[in-house]
Amino acid sequence: MFIKNISFLNVRKISQYNENFLPETNIIIGPNGSGKTSILEAICFLTTGKSFRKKHAQSIIKKGEKELQIQAKIINKEEKKLRLVYGGKKKQIYKNNKIIKTTTSLLKETSLIYASPEEVDIIEEYRKEKQQYFDKIIFKINPEHIQNIKEYNKILLYRNALLEQKMSTLPWEDKTIDLGIKVWKKRTAFFKEFIIKFNETQKRIKTLQNYKIEYKKKEPTSVQNYKTELKGDQKKTETGPHKDNIELYLDNEKIKEHGSQGEKKILKYILKITEAELIQQTKKEQPIILLDDFFSKLDNENIMKIFSYFHCKFQVIITTTNTNDQALKNIRKNNKEIKIFNNK
Repeated sequence: MFIKNISFLNVRKISQYNENFLPETNIIIGPNGSGKTSILEAICFLTTGKSFRKKHAQSIIKKGEKELQIQAKIINKEEKKLRLVYGGKKKQIYKNNKIIKTTTSLLKETSLIYASPEEVDIIEEYRKEKQQYFDKIIFKINPEHIQNIKEYNKILLYRNALLEQKMSTLPWEDKTIDLGIKVWKKRTAFFKEFIIKFNETQKRIKTLQNYKIEYKKKEPTSVQNYKTELKGDQKKTETGPHKDNIELYLDNEKIKEHGSQGEKKILKYILKITEAELIQQTKKEQPIILLDDFFSKLDNENIMKIFSYFHCKFQVIITTTNTNDQALKNIRKNNKEIKIFNNK
């Protein structure tokens, strides 16, 4: 899958944009504030219905304008046209001029992976944000997972409210258990496969460090044990997949506390590559890769390792401010099928 062309109106500071992309590597160069990230954000907003910025709200629409429009030609097995119109409250998304009604339906049309300083930091955040990060990947592979998560979280709110009021939670127990088991089942199967592929990716990139993922859960051994543990809850629900932990390590130490900025960024890219490989394997299609501020905090050797992995295997759209960086010169010299955009 790749984007052939994208055009848009009124995204952030950009009034109008229109550009064609190569199916391989595209590098957008420009100073800070020139709108490079906004181009990637427009692609993300169109293909997923959401921005990768932590809080985009109505500020994604150019100041002084009432709505934005984004349109792209995407090639998979055939060419299709996606169009989005957003006025600050309501989004309307079309495929070949027919309305796409749900985000789930939209995500079936596209496969996108993005890495940006603007997204939630998987390493620095806490349990809930880490769960959400990996649940979103599971959702790309198994769309029904997100519905189970939403229903589970809703039931959890009801149950906790009853516990706080010292009322009976019995009407919600069976549903809590049923949804909890479904979430655990999906996460367990996912992490088993993801960790294997993650370790394979490290070997291929030949990182000097050893990164590790651990999925930690306290799943009861039976439904009856699950019920027993829930009965022991006093003020909050203390058993369930909402208590799962995902730990990230560097040479057996927690990377959040012991990793440098460069080491953390390498891990983030290994996670993105693993995600891309898993999606390609399960969905039988190549995702589009967006890499915002790719050259920052990485040395030239690691830049080339990661770039060489992505290049010509996926469509990659990269942004950078480093117009004279040696790594960029090496990339341009040693690789074909690269298009450079100067986004002044």
